Amino acid sequence: MKLFLPIAMAMALLAAPALAADSENLLDADCVKCHVKAVQDVAAHGEAHAGMGCQDCHAEHPPTGTDVIPKCSLCHDPAENDHYKLTECSGCHYPHHPLQIDFSAQSNVKPACLTCHPDQGAEMAAHPSLHSEQDCNACHLAHGLGKGQYLNCLDCHEGHAASQTVADCTLCHKPHSPKEVAYKDDLASAQCAPCHDDIAAMLSASKKKHHELNCATCHSGQHMAITSCRECHDEPHGSMHQKFPNCVDCHLNPHALAE
Repeated sequence: MKLFLPIAMAMALLAAPALAADSENLLDADCVKCHVKAVQDVAAHGEAHAGMGCQDCHAEHPPTGTDVIPKCSLCHDPAENDHYKLTECSGCHYPHHPLQIDFSAQSNVKPACLTCHPDQGAEMAAHPSLHSEQDCNACHLAHGLGKGQYLNCLDCHEGHAASQTVADCTLCHKPHSPKEVAYKDDLASAQCAPCHDDIAAMLSASKKKHHELNCATCHSGQHMAITSCRECHDEPHGSMHQKFPNCVDCHLNPHALAE
């Protein structure tokens, strides 16, 4: 004898998997059966999310459930961090690999960036330049400082000399305050010569001891800084210094000293 189920009962059985998907008995092992790529992404790149279960975020499953994609604020409390107050999280973050951030398609990411990088924002505000007028993604193509994630100086600027490298640029310039030229006191004079070729030529031709010094010995720490002659020479001419307090009145040019 064949048994025929009532239509209502048959429909209930067909709907059983969907109902089970919203059950507290559902395991992460059930999720992977249909969502292989998502589970692989979280396992490989989920960072803190990788230590969570699928249902820690996905409380329900369609078609019977509607609370499928949780709000980030469920875990990331806006009261804890200015970055968590932002509302368009998905513009930079994909939850299954949240720290692999590609914001190259965003039109204005600076407000979001500065919630996590306030020091760089303060540096740009204190030292205005063409760099500070750009959106962060003009230089930072993706989050991080790995290869290919940001532009280097020579991608936009010609070097001061044909042989100059990016490492040479950063001896004097900081990306977020490029006009504030600062350097260590052991900076080689070869780094100064391309912009100050006339002075470099004077020093090269001079027979005085200044010829043996690096530019940074006298111009210490910061571009256009000038060390007083007395820092090295004291007052070798005795009382004459009272009448002629300015050394260069007699010795003329420090780069090509006169007798």
